[in-house]
Amino acid sequence: MTITRMLPGVVLAAAVTAAPAAGQYGFPAYTPPGRSAPPPPPNVPSVLPTGMQDTAPPPRPVEPQPKAGPADALGAMTAPVGANGLPPGAYPSPWYTDGPGCCGPVGRNGQVAYELYAETGPNLVFGAGEFTDRLHAGWMVAGGGRSLFFNTTGDAAWVLDLGLSYTYNRGSADSFSDVFIRQPPQSNQTTGQIIPQPDLLTTSRIRGLHRTSFNFGVGRDWFLWGEGNPGAEHGWNVRTGMEVGGRWGTAHVDLVPNGANGSYSRRQGVYNGVYLSAHTNLEVPVGGWIWASGIRGQWGYDWTNVIPPVKGDIQNVNILLTTGFRF
Repeated sequence: MTITRMLPGVVLAAAVTAAPAAGQYGFPAYTPPGRSAPPPPPNVPSVLPTGMQDTAPPPRPVEPQPKAGPADALGAMTAPVGANGLPPGAYPSPWYTDGPGCCGPVGRNGQVAYELYAETGPNLVFGAGEFTDRLHAGWMVAGGGRSLFFNTTGDAAWVLDLGLSYTYNRGSADSFSDVFIRQPPQSNQTTGQIIPQPDLLTTSRIRGLHRTSFNFGVGRDWFLWGEGNPGAEHGWNVRTGMEVGGRWGTAHVDLVPNGANGSYSRRQGVYNGVYLSAHTNLEVPVGGWIWASGIRGQWGYDWTNVIPPVKGDIQNVNILLTTGFRF
């Protein structure tokens, strides 16, 4: 009974919604029986102003393509020296086609190279003074890095050297000097105050001298068998040069007061010095880097003043074997 009453309403709803659904899918609108079809909708007027034509937008402009690529740059790099009217070692830019080119030497500048090195050898001390008379030949160990600023031909370079060194000299076992030694501070038994004690002038034996310093120098190198630039040195080469520089560091002396084997005292202070050196190296290219080995002779003068009243100035001669690599 309920379904019979609802059926006319369902049929009426289907008839009302049939026309919009048909319009959405392109079918003609539904017309109930006994009625004429509705007239078609009027044409929609144009939204363009009067006098303008309804034309399509212009096409998207074509982006310009580069005239050359990395492959052309590689070919230019392998071109003969001096090609394209550019300086030796330069090649034209594959992208900057309106100018003379790029990526070559600028002005009078040459290549910059870097070197890491290590060196070691005997240290000979000499000079007029009681201090140097009580020191034996010692040993020096050093290392550091250098920057080489080549000229445009690659056969000479200015050198900036920065490094560290340690030198030890053994003292004489049978020589004694009157030097000031440190006394340990004393404590006041009543107040607990720490009271420093003055240095005591005591006859002592020098057991050893230790020097650790930061080194800095500037020099000039020459390459005798052709270019020394990394990448341009194709065979063995001989390199020679000179250097001047300075030292700044710390030094300390081990003392045995009164010659007794069971006692020990130490004096320490800041020292500085200067040096002059000359070297000769044999260089061998190994892939993308260059191995170098040779000998260096060095003279130096150090101001220590670690055992007053004895004058602590020392002159040195170092004979060092060196090795390192450059890139």
